[in-house]
Amino acid sequence: MTVPGASEHQIGLALDIVSSTYSGLEIGFCETRAGKWLKEHCDKYGFILRYPEGKEYITGIQYEPWNFQYVGKEAAAQIMERDITLEEFIEELE
Repeated sequence: MTVPGASEHQIGLALDIVSSTYSGLEIGFCETRAGKWLKEHCDKYGFILRYPEGKEYITGIQYEPWNFQYVGKEAAAQIMERDITLEEFIEELE
């Protein structure tokens, strides 16, 4: 749970991405061409899939294939290559 006014979306680091062929914030987005492309290429632009499938026990949030967060190209590459969450990445930095 986030503090009101301080969510990743409200501070400008996260965004929900949909496509013209699938505009719902639903799990089915991961099966679309856009959803697959985003998951495979987001790190090249400094983004990560914020709440990956199977990592709910770490993030505390259900799988959201439409939710991407900007972390910078270097961090995004490491996170996506290693298939870890932002929480795990930050924990390693401490």
